[in-house]
Amino acid sequence: MSNRYNGKRKGISLVEMTIAVILFGVLSTIAMLYYKSLFNIDLTAKKARVAALMDQAYQLSGAYDVFVAQQGVAPTVANLSEFNATNVMILRSLPRDIREMTTTGWELNTSAVNGRPAFQFPIDLNGTGGWDVVSDDDFYCAIFNHEINKSVELNVTNDMNFGSVTTQHTRYGDTFCYSQQVGAHYKHWIMIVK
Repeated sequence: MSNRYNGKRKGISLVEMTIAVILFGVLSTIAMLYYKSLFNIDLTAKKARVAALMDQAYQLSGAYDVFVAQQGVAPTVANLSEFNATNVMILRSLPRDIREMTTTGWELNTSAVNGRPAFQFPIDLNGTGGWDVVSDDDFYCAIFNHEINKSVELNVTNDMNFGSVTTQHTRYGDTFCYSQQVGAHYKHWIMIVK
């Protein structure tokens, strides 16, 4: 038997493999650019943080109601430690701070709106940019209010004023984000009124 070449090869050449890899890379790049333009990844991440924040708010609101039912009085400690005290144990642990949104986390304000208590969450990480910078804090407040009332547009402009506690309470009810001017910018808070 002879090992003559009869025109049939076994496998692919290095040039063909290189062309296939380059073609795959180009198609992957086009797909990634399309994906990034189709989905706003940054906005999606912000919406996920706001959803987690809303879940925490509903847990705290429920814990407040259980505390009042068990103890017969409203909690008075601003740092919420009464909810997981050993004699009460309503919450196994307090909600964790969402690091991308705050440095201090949830607090209880015992007379926030017309003498009614409220849970407050300061959105305070990026609000120092001044009047000409749209900060993440502005986006978080706009997203929160949009989630509470879908008819509210999700437009965010430079250092937005979302309205005072009274204005926002009238507009949204017991759950809203409001702002207050502090120096050269607005500081934002999420508020859940009981």
